[in-house]
Amino acid sequence: MDEKYYNIVFSVIAAIFISVPMAFIMVVMNVGFTSAFIMAFLKSALVSIIASIPLAAIGIPIAQKIADKVFKK
Repeated sequence: MDEKYYNIVFSVIAAIFISVPMAFIMVVMNVGFTSAFIMAFLKSALVSIIASIPLAAIGIPIAQKIADKVFKK
């Protein structure tokens, strides 16, 4: 794969790995394991993925720059 897509792919993967478990935890806390759990989790996971992909694309490079400055890289 072309190296220029690395940051985009990384941001998408990071967003999914962070947002899906968070959606699961929040639905368990707010709804519990009821009959509505699956639909609530799927809806929450989808919304969180859609929201977190652009946030990760913006936030990860900023966080990397800040960490580089802190560690004088």
